[in-house]
Amino acid sequence: MKNKLIIFMTTALFMLAIIVMGQNRVDAASWGAKNLFTTPKKTRGTWYYKHEGKIKKLKITTHTFNKIKLYKMLSSNKAIKWTKKLAKADKKSGYKLAQRVGISQYEATDFKFHKTPGFAANGWLSSDRADSGHTYVAIKKKDKSNNDKVDALRVGNGADNSFLYYCYKSKKLVK
Repeated sequence: MKNKLIIFMTTALFMLAIIVMGQNRVDAASWGAKNLFTTPKKTRGTWYYKHEGKIKKLKITTHTFNKIKLYKMLSSNKAIKWTKKLAKADKKSGYKLAQRVGISQYEATDFKFHKTPGFAANGWLSSDRADSGHTYVAIKKKDKSNNDKVDALRVGNGADNSFLYYCYKSKKLVK
């Protein structure tokens, strides 16, 4: 009975070792990311917005967006080099690796909306270099209930920065 248990445990450990060794690591540094991006101070904090009838939360810190690290964009030559490496590794992994890399860290760049600083964020090594991600800019917006100006975060989408929604510092302002 003991021999069967020992053989079973040895086989299980051997199989576990093979599974762990065969996994691809998804580290930002391994895909060219080196410099953290610093978000503008006015965009930092916890923001609330309404999406599909529910109030959602967005948290922006100095170097993260919803707990996902923001890195500075690579130069064109480096981005092409790393994208080719990612495409080759992605093919080997059954086309699942690129998606995991894209959502494990974001590339970010400075962005201005009517001379107000903000930032644009996109999936890491996304093949589209045309600023097709989301843009985030802190603005002042009139509160309809008492005509006071309140802090808001304007969220846009795509290269043309088309408006998506506003985020506010408190849930009460989200209507």
